[in-house]
Amino acid sequence: MNNDEIRMKGENIKNSLIETGAYEEITYEYPAVEDRRTVTATAYPIKAFEKFLGFYDNIEKIAFNPSVSFNTDFSYCISSCRYLKQDGMDFVRLDGETSNIYNTKAEKALNYFRKRFNLHGSFQFNVRRFRRYENAKGMSESSAVAAAVALSLVENIFPNNEKKVSMASRFARLVSGSGTRACINGLSLWLSYPGINPDQSFAVKLRDNPMKFYYGIFPNPQNIATDKAHDTAVKSIFYNSWINEKYSALHEAVENNFKDEYLLKRGQTDSLNLHSVLLSGGLLVQTPESILLLKKILDFQKKNEGIYLNADTGPSIMIGSMDKHLLDEFVELTGNTYLKGSFDFNKHHNTEVQFNRQSEELFLSSD
Repeated sequence: MNNDEIRMKGENIKNSLIETGAYEEITYEYPAVEDRRTVTATAYPIKAFEKFLGFYDNIEKIAFNPSVSFNTDFSYCISSCRYLKQDGMDFVRLDGETSNIYNTKAEKALNYFRKRFNLHGSFQFNVRRFRRYENAKGMSESSAVAAAVALSLVENIFPNNEKKVSMASRFARLVSGSGTRACINGLSLWLSYPGINPDQSFAVKLRDNPMKFYYGIFPNPQNIATDKAHDTAVKSIFYNSWINEKYSALHEAVENNFKDEYLLKRGQTDSLNLHSVLLSGGLLVQTPESILLLKKILDFQKKNEGIYLNADTGPSIMIGSMDKHLLDEFVELTGNTYLKGSFDFNKHHNTEVQFNRQSEELFLSSD
């Protein structure tokens, strides 16, 4: 892959975003720490229209291409973050449990964050996921976790910074690349490409969440780790052509002002391309049940224009349409477990308040 050529295409996307006023570089201020300050933040997962797999920079988690997504309400995540001036007191509690896996992953990102801003002290997190399903893969749940954690961290350390959401987006990718976009409440684009300044690689809001189309998802379980998909994709013989085709699509998306139906169509195309890339590397993330559902969708499309599928690195399959009745007709036809999506993200205030109180008790008990 010619990284210089890819970088030039990425710079063209960046310049287009600057011209529209969507993208503005961040100026990083000095941290304003306060011992025992506690901040709570909420984030929702994303569903990508323009996807990414594989990292140009595995340390900074810089992707080879920009990606585009919107927030969904199939789950959400709340994170409370407390700062302590005392060193060596970091911990992460996820859904009421602590483990070496969570703490090790968090420690790596936190050490990077502390070094970047010459910080000392500890960060303690209480994180909880709230799902509308029991078990499923391909719901981008990790994006909401990464975003909520990053938002609570940055709000704690930079409470008066006007660009703190962009800053949270920049650091969320150290936990999950898709978390970069989940920080933004709306249709967003993560500007990422070879050679970009890591401090200026974050997601920007293109507009409010799309309200003109309807969507829902068929949740299905699977045990394949997303990291395995990243590793498999870059080894595919089709990876280079996939990346180049994505830049052409992004240029067209910019020219079309990211119109909703264009994005729905693009989401299906890129989903099929993503799974083709994974298949060529020997990784099948679909299950017999999801493959049967895919066939039903494709058969339904032959007689009904305007319904589109969308699938990430898992067997959970989203459908979307500008026509609500078209979705309802297909859902009734399949009989599969189905979650209807919405754009109502303002219904969890009481849960946040209660969770904040629980977090305060947890942090006090850890002293």
